[in-house]
Amino acid sequence: MTEMLAALLGALVGGLLSAWVGSRQTAKVLKHETELAATERQEAQRVDEERRRTLAADQLIAALASFATVDPGVRDRSASFVRTATTADVHHERDTRAAALLRASSTHSHALPESVRERWDALIWMVRFNQSKQPERSDALRRRDASDLQNYIEYVRRSLVAVSENRPVPEKFPAPDARREDPRIWGFKPAQGAIEPDLTDWQLRDRLVGKAIFNTGAVRWYGPNGAVVDLPSEHVDTGAPED
Repeated sequence: MTEMLAALLGALVGGLLSAWVGSRQTAKVLKHETELAATERQEAQRVDEERRRTLAADQLIAALASFATVDPGVRDRSASFVRTATTADVHHERDTRAAALLRASSTHSHALPESVRERWDALIWMVRFNQSKQPERSDALRRRDASDLQNYIEYVRRSLVAVSENRPVPEKFPAPDARREDPRIWGFKPAQGAIEPDLTDWQLRDRLVGKAIFNTGAVRWYGPNGAVVDLPSEHVDTGAPED
């Protein structure tokens, strides 16, 4: 009888131990599968977020290219970027380009990383400012406004390219201050220690809006005067800037 009870007790303990071990193993497997599923979801979200950022950057690069595309026949290039005395057709063409840029902004800019979104928002403020009437501003300041805008476009474009190519974005700089008295163009030959990028080489050379690589694999160079152009590798334009 004692041997039978011992056998039953042993079987019961063994069964409980086996069940406990099995439950522990099951819990570990479930935990592993849960963690794996969470990791896969996070990776999928990261890839999707990166894809949306890349798409947004590509579209905004193209939008900037279109905005920077002006009629080469306009005598005063500044009038293509700021509201100043000019003909009705130039006003209409500038307003049309600005409206297209604002539409692209409302569609795509929300997907940008916060640091680049701040730069983009500053650019849009500049576009709106330059579209508004500023009767108290001199012609010299309006020309500086136009050049500031074009240089800041290049700075933002480089930031967008970094997002598109998944590279570190350029250093953060404050946007041009429209209230400053300094007639020097923002980003052009900045003084040592100035809190702005040095875009002098770009302004003195091609002044391209930039190279855009789309998700489709298409690669395009956008020039400042309108048409999409394919440049040979040896092309270098060392002409002086217009402004």
